[in-house]
Amino acid sequence: MTTNPRRPMDLAPLGIPAGRYMLPDAGEYQFAVPDRTRESADRIAGFCAGQLTAADLQAAEIAFLREFFGQQITDRRAKALADYENRVPRRYNAATPDDRGIAWAASAVNDPENTRSLLILGPTGTGKTHYAYATLRALAAAGTTQWKAMTAADLYASLRPRAGRDSEAEFEALAEAAVLFVDDLGAAKLTEWTEEVTYRLINSRYEQCVPGLFTSNVPPTQLRDVLGERIASRLTEMCERISLKGEERRKGMAA
Repeated sequence: MTTNPRRPMDLAPLGIPAGRYMLPDAGEYQFAVPDRTRESADRIAGFCAGQLTAADLQAAEIAFLREFFGQQITDRRAKALADYENRVPRRYNAATPDDRGIAWAASAVNDPENTRSLLILGPTGTGKTHYAYATLRALAAAGTTQWKAMTAADLYASLRPRAGRDSEAEFEALAEAAVLFVDDLGAAKLTEWTEEVTYRLINSRYEQCVPGLFTSNVPPTQLRDVLGERIASRLTEMCERISLKGEERRKGMAA
């Protein structure tokens, strides 16, 4: 078999999104294609090793790979959605993403380093938290469970130094989360300590180019006054802004 220099496996021609997948072993692909030849098995192995492209494969081999990787996507999506249902607050369990949220989630899964974070702004009750959890549903539908979500108040409570807790380890876990959702930034006046914690977290994710979701009631013109210059500057640079307007969603929802 003639091979090309090794390169990343390109699944796009197969209609399979980029991601991490288990590769078929010799037994699986040797008996999955109709002719079951050694040459066919070698071509599939060469493709999975990045030595061949989809153009080098025969129709039956492409069909096998589509089914093999497609089944992993189906299984991963089902597990991720079940995980989402277990973790999301009950009030937002049925939140449905819009097209922008779906596109953002797909980008965050497939190309996280080039996906900007979302800063969702609007007055109290306009649906910012609902929008964020709906976007996390889209993230789960894309097949990932690698997200963390909390309010700013819970963030500060979890990181406040106290006996028996390694707050620095907890900070690192949040800073390194694949996707982080922090709700209600700026809802309470920042102290020197909370401002420093917030800046460290935002700056860490800014430097590592990892995407996140942030919501705030603070009007865009007041971000620097409320959050501080350093935090507002980082958020402005790293985030796409979504502004929600209209009547308060909570009106008429009381039991």
